[in-house]
Amino acid sequence: MRALQTRGPQTLHTRRYEATQRQASKVKPTWSRLETVAVKAASISVPVAISVKYKVEFGESLRLVGNQSFLGNWDPRKGADMSWTEGNIWKADARVPVGTEVNFKVVRVKPDGGEAVWEDGDNRSFKILGPDYGLNITCHWSRGGDMKVDAYRLGAAAEGAAGKGGQHQQLTAGVAGAANGRGNGVSSAAAAAAVPALATSLASADGDGNGRSPSSSFSFSPSSPSLDDASLPNRPAWVGPDPEFLRSRRPAEAERGRGAGAVWRTEGLSGVELELVRGDAEAPSWLKKLSLQKRLLVDAPPACRPRLPELAAVYVYATWVGNGALPCAEAGSHYRPNHHANLALQMFRSLEWVIGDAASAASSSRRNPAAEALLLAARRLHARLPSFSGQFRQSVPLTRIRDIAHRNDIPHDLKQEIKHTLQNKLHRSAGPEDLVATEAMLARLTSAPPGTYPPAFIAEFETFTRELREFFNAEGLVDLLTATLESGSLDEQHAGAVRQLLGAKQRVDGGGAGGKGAGLDDLMNLMTAVTQARSYFAAGLVAGLRNDVTEEVLALRQRWRLADIRLEEFAFVVLSRIAGLLEEQGAASKLPRAPNHQWSAPLAALTCGLRHMGLSLYDTRELMCLENELQRWHGLCPLVETRDAALRARATLDRVLRVAGQYGDAVAGVYGSPARQLGAALGLPEHMGAVFAESEVRSSVAFQVSRLAALLVRALRAAAGQEAWDVLVPGDMTGTLQEVPQLDAAALAGGGGAPSSNGSSNGSSTSQQDEEGEGVVLVVRRAEGDEELGPLGRRLRGVVLLQELPHLSHLGVRARQEGVPFVTCDDEETASRVLRPLLGRSVTVSAGADGSVSVRQAAAVGKDGTTGGRAAAAKPPLQPPPSAAAAAEGGRGDGGDEASVTAVSASFLGGRWGEVVVPLDVAAEAAGRCGAKAAKCGSLAALAGQSGGLFAAPAGAVLPYGAMEAAVAAAGRQREYEELLGRLEEGGVVGAELEAACGEMRALIGGLEVPAGLVREALSTLKRLASSSSSSSSSSTPAAAAASSPQAPLQQQQQPPLLLAVRSSANVEDLAGMAAAGLYDSVVGVPAEDEAGVAAAVAEVWASLYTRRAVLSRRSAGVRQSSARMAVLLQQLVAPDLSFVLHTARPRDGSAEVLLAEVAAGQGETLAAGTRGSPWRFEVVKSSGQVTTLAFANFSTALVLPGKGKSSALFAAYASGASTASASASTASMDGNNGPGTTNGQRKPLGALVERDVDYSTQRMSVDNDWRLTVVRQMAAVGSYIEGAMGGVAQDIEGGVVLGPDGSVSMHVFQTRPQ
Repeated sequence: MRALQTRGPQTLHTRRYEATQRQASKVKPTWSRLETVAVKAASISVPVAISVKYKVEFGESLRLVGNQSFLGNWDPRKGADMSWTEGNIWKADARVPVGTEVNFKVVRVKPDGGEAVWEDGDNRSFKILGPDYGLNITCHWSRGGDMKVDAYRLGAAAEGAAGKGGQHQQLTAGVAGAANGRGNGVSSAAAAAAVPALATSLASADGDGNGRSPSSSFSFSPSSPSLDDASLPNRPAWVGPDPEFLRSRRPAEAERGRGAGAVWRTEGLSGVELELVRGDAEAPSWLKKLSLQKRLLVDAPPACRPRLPELAAVYVYATWVGNGALPCAEAGSHYRPNHHANLALQMFRSLEWVIGDAASAASSSRRNPAAEALLLAARRLHARLPSFSGQFRQSVPLTRIRDIAHRNDIPHDLKQEIKHTLQNKLHRSAGPEDLVATEAMLARLTSAPPGTYPPAFIAEFETFTRELREFFNAEGLVDLLTATLESGSLDEQHAGAVRQLLGAKQRVDGGGAGGKGAGLDDLMNLMTAVTQARSYFAAGLVAGLRNDVTEEVLALRQRWRLADIRLEEFAFVVLSRIAGLLEEQGAASKLPRAPNHQWSAPLAALTCGLRHMGLSLYDTRELMCLENELQRWHGLCPLVETRDAALRARATLDRVLRVAGQYGDAVAGVYGSPARQLGAALGLPEHMGAVFAESEVRSSVAFQVSRLAALLVRALRAAAGQEAWDVLVPGDMTGTLQEVPQLDAAALAGGGGAPSSNGSSNGSSTSQQDEEGEGVVLVVRRAEGDEELGPLGRRLRGVVLLQELPHLSHLGVRARQEGVPFVTCDDEETASRVLRPLLGRSVTVSAGADGSVSVRQAAAVGKDGTTGGRAAAAKPPLQPPPSAAAAAEGGRGDGGDEASVTAVSASFLGGRWGEVVVPLDVAAEAAGRCGAKAAKCGSLAALAGQSGGLFAAPAGAVLPYGAMEAAVAAAGRQREYEELLGRLEEGGVVGAELEAACGEMRALIGGLEVPAGLVREALSTLKRLASSSSSSSSSSTPAAAAASSPQAPLQQQQQPPLLLAVRSSANVEDLAGMAAAGLYDSVVGVPAEDEAGVAAAVAEVWASLYTRRAVLSRRSAGVRQSSARMAVLLQQLVAPDLSFVLHTARPRDGSAEVLLAEVAAGQGETLAAGTRGSPWRFEVVKSSGQVTTLAFANFSTALVLPGKGKSSALFAAYASGASTASASASTASMDGNNGPGTTNGQRKPLGALVERDVDYSTQRMSVDNDWRLTVVRQMAAVGSYIEGAMGGVAQDIEGGVVLGPDGSVSMHVFQTRPQ
């Protein structure tokens, strides 16, 4: 296994970038500063004023059109009219409800009522996340990137002064533009009173470069923002009451009051959410709230190791405690801050244990998403703990405030305020509100006229403020890193990296305008320094936490952990600045024509972002592969020199987008439900729970990685001459446009409700609603590639899938066979701009056979299938298919076939196994009892022998129709079987009842005993056929290859066991017009020596005849359940390095002159099942052999046999300059792990296969252009040969490529069916 070379963030990209001398001047973005804003639930809507500067022709006017009713729901005739003011400023006002996400554009309206003219560019967007701040939005026509959003506090005076230049907290366009990935670098989750609030200022907080944390985990309203901290994500803005400065102690009952609005609703709660709500009712003070968290994180969990539910819910709870949403009150007892510190120490230790355990699990031989979720949740929770360093665990901590309160050089009233607001409160019942009060007082003191207070007093108060920030773990990044340097805990290299970062930040801060004038060079140097410094901290935290470490060591580890987290947050801000600057410079339009060196900076920034995700131990192998690929493609040739080069780089960047999206899904999955439940139970405004997870996603480095990758994908798409659309099945689809999360039978139920927990529908696929309902065009967010379209019913007019999909996946094949127009759109910006404005409306989506796609609003939607219904492919099928019902009945209907089934049953029950098993070479003439698939495989074996070595086909044996039924009879369960079959036959059995009946039938069949004698006879037959054909297929399997080598005697002693593919061969699959691709199960990689395993695999394939999908598919096709038969095909398993699917007639237009090939690494399950990602895709002109590459592969993993292929290196600190480690698990340790497959959305083992990460920088198919073309032409030659042998009927062929140690290529074909 390749060990990861030691390298820091000075990657190939950054070295190239630093060596590049840029000549072009840079367009600097307009940055605006954001101060942390307070959020309170005071109203349900806020005022929004939008102004646009634009000079129109006489008589014209401007109108706002968008996705809300006051904006006309994207109808330009019904939008909001704007009023002209002096200076060609057009204005419009509205009130927008809290929680509303607004997307809009500006249109120019003609005086004669003619067609409106839309501004160029992307949709503009903003979101209202809090009720106490209004918005002033400023735009320029067709310049979406410079939209600026000013947030101002509402109130009697504030609202009236909104347009008069009052104290505004400004958000950049990036806040509002995050929905389409544009803007100046701040996520939309931070828009107008967002939680958390973000900013992009590079200035230091206090003017001396030290930085502070105005939006820390226990946040406050700052006097000024900073890059370190006001800009940092994942820090909640203060939403509690403003500080009140007291000159005398308030009454005890007032100290203990928690407000009349406090509620604790426990109805419907369970688990940790219930414990938190009940506990909070008894926990008024911060100390008691910390004690509650400690009980859930330390005391209750086994071995003091909290699980994901506790980590997620406590994080949400601690965030709201820290930002004042859940206010703290005094509990009547006096506890100094050392009690809080001691609780934090215990929670820190438990969190570190969780991180250590999860990190070990995440670095095992297979990816572990559950461990990654634990890591994510435990790391984030660290930022919500107070400090427990030695000074805060003293019996009387924070004594400086006492000395300050007793100074004689300050006014008496101020002394009283300090004493009663800060000193006594801190020593009696500290809470996050004390940091808010301290910051507010410091702001008041420093803003007073010079000479008002003694400088020594101000300096001492500032020192105390820094100490208090440290206690609340709210200090600035510079302060934190400086203190770490001064502690002497860093070695020379680590300290040098930290100093380099501080110097780079200082240079950026000194660039003017609070650092906002910094150019791309300075920002890239800063990003590199951030990554380098964090890699050292991450490396130092890799070692697990021992049980016997001292409290001093724990305190130091907490500082390192906070530094790691803060540097990740700081990376978010710098990345957002880089992305914003690239957007302002028009990178997406300039890079398609740019020389290769101009790609260096964006790729270096993207690589740094991937490093930061890896340093958080998220999917580290995947991230390592991505970094390798980006470096290889950039160095191999200019990225936009050729179309193939652009396609290859785009494939990797699409993979980047995929992993960033998966990270967002993981975060949303961790925090979404706890936040909604706790927010409602604790009486918080609805938006706080609803947007919590979204805010966490949009404040992550992965969000900025996605934003930057999307920009580069747009550039590469333009360079390759591609659109965001891809046509799988051409045709016109007219219907109501409806967006759904996934393709299942519930997608059309009631207009698109969410699917049930088991994915089932509550109605039949042929219900009256389907017959009479209005046609629907589905916009589907996700698909697995193995879904059925028939059960969706006749209302389905077409599908637009928002992800890439192999054209020859099972889903793609089914769409073509059923005549359902099907297109994909893998660009979120295009989907938001073109599709989502039309949701709920009647549309026509036209997908041309030339790959063009147009979307337009339709006048009406037809209810029948002819006026607005499904469209067939551009050309009729090459062979008119028989009806499915006739095909099924023909498979068992004539007397001869029924007689043979009876004979098989009699032989089975008599134990005459030789009369049951059918050799594969005989199956070609026995389709009536072995199935079309087995018959075609038999024909392939014969063709392979006649092909002159063009291809090979595996040997096999068949358990024919009747064997399953005989096994049922032998078990004495015939009556039960027939009763269940009758239930499945009833059309009224749907939904949960159908799922239950299918489950009972599968359990019955899957539990049948397959006699050992039958298994031995089948294996004996298979081995005999394999031996007889070994001379013509010497490389078809590892065992055969070893036997034919010059050192055969030695290798035969070490020969690996024969592995099998146990496959379905039903009477309703592999027929013309009814391929039923992927509908029934196969079990791959079963050792032939494991007779029990072979028997279990046979029963599993039998049982797949009665999955819910299979039953519904037969219902849709009009096939009786009792007509279905299942034979089982046992074949040698070939171990391909590459798998391919060929359609010998181009599917999108039926052209017989062009062959379409799709190729994936490893076994074909990855390709056929539609795993997320793209295959290599080629078109070959048969007559000339001309090859056109349509796409490069980017599947993240491949299914391979144990010991075949190598996994990416693991690393202790991801690509760290300080510490790296090769994989801790050897290939041998992975051999016993089953690789994953998919059945009905559930992961299941596929025999002995394992999952390997794919690094395409090492895949010859991606790297070597000449070799790629040669191999694809060989595939095309195989396809043409088989098509000719099948009478010229277009074929759907599955096969594989085995690469010899000498570089030789051998083709293997596993099956063929009519296309």
